[in-house]
Formats: sequence, C-alpha cells, structure tokens
Amino acid sequence: DALARARDDDDARANDDGSNDGLTAFERAREAHIARNKARMEALNINALSAGVGAASRGSAASSRGITGKRNRDKASAPSVPTRRSSRARKIAPELASGVDRERRDGTVVLANGATYHPSGELTAAPTRTRPSGEVAMRSENGSEKTDAAFIEELKTKMGAHVGETKEAKEATASVREMIKNKLTLRDVDVAKCVPKGVTHLDFSPDESMLLVASGDKEGHIGLWRVDKTTSEEEDEDDGVLYYKAHGSYISHCKWGRGALRGKLFTCAYDGAVRVLDPQTGSFQETVYSEEDEFSACDQFADGNTALVCDNVGNLHQLDLRVGKFTSPSLSIHEKKINTVHIDPGNEHRFATSTNQLVSVWDARKLKKNAKSTHDLVHRKSSQAAYWCPDGSGALLTTCYDDALRVWHPDRSAAAPTATIKHNNQTGRWVLPFRAVWSAAGDGVLCGSMTRQVEIFNPATGASLARYASPDHMTAIASRLACHRSLNYVAAGTASGRVHVYRA
Repeated sequence: DALARARDDDDARANDDGSNDGLTAFERAREAHIARNKARMEALNINALSAGVGAASRGSAASSRGITGKRNRDKASAPSVPTRRSSRARKIAPELASGVDRERRDGTVVLANGATYHPSGELTAAPTRTRPSGEVAMRSENGSEKTDAAFIEELKTKMGAHVGETKEAKEATASVREMIKNKLTLRDVDVAKCVPKGVTHLDFSPDESMLLVASGDKEGHIGLWRVDKTTSEEEDEDDGVLYYKAHGSYISHCKWGRGALRGKLFTCAYDGAVRVLDPQTGSFQETVYSEEDEFSACDQFADGNTALVCDNVGNLHQLDLRVGKFTSPSLSIHEKKINTVHIDPGNEHRFATSTNQLVSVWDARKLKKNAKSTHDLVHRKSSQAAYWCPDGSGALLTTCYDDALRVWHPDRSAAAPTATIKHNNQTGRWVLPFRAVWSAAGDGVLCGSMTRQVEIFNPATGASLARYASPDHMTAIASRLACHRSLNYVAAGTASGRVHVYRA
C-alpha cells in the first residue's frame, strides 16, 4: 500500500546517504548542530567559566560560631514516651483534690494550685513563672560546668581587678577618622550568634585586656562573646560565646558599668528587674525588682552609685544602686513608653528622654512631682533614641521614624536641629527600629541601614563618610550598633541574634 511504499522510499534514501543508524534526515541534522555547538563551547571554555560563576553566586555559609555550633549542654537524646497509666495507678490525686480557689463568671474554676478547670472539661495547668528571681548564677545555656567555671575565673582575673575602682577607664580615643583610614572589614571569625533572638542592646567592655562584647535579646538572654578566643576541638571547650537566661523578657539595657560598677555588666528588662553581673560572685545579682513596672530604658551616672530607670507608661524612677532601692516615688514625665534615657557625659545634671514625637531634656536637680523639662525637641513621628555626644559638647543625636537622623544643640536652640541626615528608618515589623549612635570620639554618627550596611555620617554637615558591608558575612539588617572606646571596632547586632565585629 501507500504507507509501505513511503517507508521503502525513506529506507532507500538513507542507504543512498550512507547512513544506516535508523535516524531521519532531520534528526541527523539536529545531532550535527548539537555537536557543532558543543565544540564551540569547549573552544571558548564556557563550562569552566559557568562553574566559577555558580560558585560565586552561592556565597559563604553563615558563621557557625556561637550558640549555633556543635557544643550544647544537653546532648542526651529525647526520652522515650512513657507507657500510659491511670492516675490512680500512678498515685496522682484527682483533678479537683487540691480544692477550689474561686469560680469565674464564665464558669471556669480556678483551683488552689493555680490550675484552671474549664466548662468543656479541659484542665489548664498553672502558669509557670519564667522570670529568674533573686541571684542568678552564671550557668550558661550552651556551655558545661567546666567551661562556665573557666570563664568565671577568666573574668575574675582580667576584669575583676577593676571592680570597685572609681577612676575612669582608658580615654575614649576611637575615631571615625581612624576607622576610615584603617578600612574596617568583616571576617568570618568575627561573626557569632551570641543570643537566641534579636539583639536589642550590645556593648564592648572598655577593658582592652579582653575583647568582650555583651549583648541582650528579646527574650531576656545575655550573651558574652570573647571575640579573640581561639577555639580547639576539645569536647568541653567553648568557642568564645556563652549565653545566660538572666531576665524573663526583653532586655532594655545592657552596658558595662562605670565608677563603682566598673568591671560589672549593668542590665535591666521588661520583667521589672535591674541586675548587675559581678565577676567576683560569678552571678547576676538582682539590684531591684518591681512587680508593677516594665522597665523600658535605663542609664547610670558616672559614679556608678545611682541610675535612672524608665518604664513603658512614661514614668521615671531614681535608683540607688548601693542599697538597691528607689530613692523617691516614680515621676510621670511622659504619657507613653520611654524608649531611651541618657545622661549627658559633659554635664551630669541633665539627661534626655525619647518617646513618641518628643525628645525632652531634664535637669536632674529639679526632679519632683509635676517637673517640667528644660527643652522639648519636637519630631514629626516617634523618636526611637536620643543620645548625647560622648565628647561633652552638648550635641544630642536623635533617631526618628520620619526617615531622619538629627543632631541638636539644645543650649543654642531647641526649635531646629543643627544637622539633619536623611535616612530610611522604615524597618518594618520584623526588624527592630534603628538607633543611631556616636563614635567614641564624637566625630561621627553611625547607623545600620536597610541595605545591610553600617553607615557613617558627619555630625556637622550630615554628609556620608563611609559605608561598611559584607554580603557574605552580614546577610541581615543590623539595627543596633556599638563602638569600642579606645579601639577602632564596631559591633553590629541583627534580628537573628548574631553580632558582627568590623575591624581593620
């Protein structure tokens, strides 16, 4: 038939072409075209070039240093599920055996042991108390007894020698000029996960005998990182990072002390506690605790004997650290939460507070009921921070949600800032708000950015001076920064709990 004749014609043509591979002319032309392209790619070395591009695009993995490493206190596997047995066989009292404390309007019954019995028959256990109370020993969450003991001894030796000294630490000499000159960089070994959740505060120890960074997070953890600690493969040795559950909630202050608190770490949190880490006792000592207050900001005077503590409803508390008591009733100085409080290092009779759309300057000698601020610096949106310049010049740096960093001189004029720096401060829901800080010498303003950089500006003109970034090592937005007093180092904390130390 016609189909058979067509097949015979194709076979005849194939035999005429000298091909007996069973392919049609079109398929043979396609194979020849592929062979020519392959030869051309080999001649141009395309395969090797594409492999290089792929390796570069993959980048480096996040640093494994810190609490994400292999060392954990609890290495035991999860226990097996026990065989189900009745409460009577386990000699457990009936659900209501502890007695009824009270009955609510919705029908739920609160038992004497704190548990709640619902109308549906469900029994809710009594809430557990998560806030550490009293003195908290330095038992790290990720170390062992051996590593904890070794670190405490190291703190006693290197930092404990300065405990109680009233003289100031080494003069603040680290400057932006030197940072730019030395070209700060970020290495993989200078990145570590120091706390489980987002970094809220961080600070360098001013003592150069040990490069130590303290950081606090959103769930009350305090991380201590010895940046220059060398690591080994020993099972019971840490890699320089140990973290502790010192508070029960958001850390609102974490700073190394001055004066009588030199060599100690001063912290406070929303759990209503103010604590001091003392290397001599190897513990976080509870200075004061309030069940009614959630402390949102704190700062200490240079002598280390007194401090100002603020809460989330606009109250100011004056704290005597020597006796662990508030010296007077709280003062209502703002209508809403106070984000920061900072004492002027050049004039300790005054301090600044930031809240909502207002930054206020106060005279510490005139704190009484219905006290009035000496200056009010009005912003268009919420002000997240207000910090005095460390050089004692009286310049005040503010960070506002209206996409601006501002430098004010209240003694000259409270009506307008002397410099305004345009800066994208829209961090969104998942990143902590930016808080711009001064360099130790007061010659620069530093702030994180939405482009994962650390930016430095001129405080007099607002001009950009430098930008530091590392796409391989800092892959998140750094919303909180700290500068070393005498070394040209910058620490940047991110929402992942990682701390990055830029240095030459």
